[in-house]
Amino acid sequence: MKNFRNKTAQTAAITKQKKMHVVSTRLDDGQYQQVMENCRKSGRKFSEFWRRALLSIVVKAIATPEDMGILRKIAGMSRNLNQLAKRANEGGFKLVKWEVEDLAAKLKTLYHQLSYDWKN
Repeated sequence: MKNFRNKTAQTAAITKQKKMHVVSTRLDDGQYQQVMENCRKSGRKFSEFWRRALLSIVVKAIATPEDMGILRKIAGMSRNLNQLAKRANEGGFKLVKWEVEDLAAKLKTLYHQLSYDWKN
């Protein structure tokens, strides 16, 4: 008589990937207590809770390349503004009034080009 094995268990074991990478982090007591409370509420093991939490978050970039370009332009204009302020202090505001108004309009235009995250 032949023994027949259930081959579905073998295929499930083959398709399941081994978790070989360890990610560690440091938490203070308050953070650790909060994480443990959330873990307890979820009813999952600690490692499974962290794995799901890490993989389910949505990461936002600090700044897009376009925003970085705009911020560099604004930094350059702020240097120009400092130079204009120095000239205004030395010779009077009327000498630089038009340049200041032009620079303010350019800064306002650049500000409106920034993404929502940078404006708020």
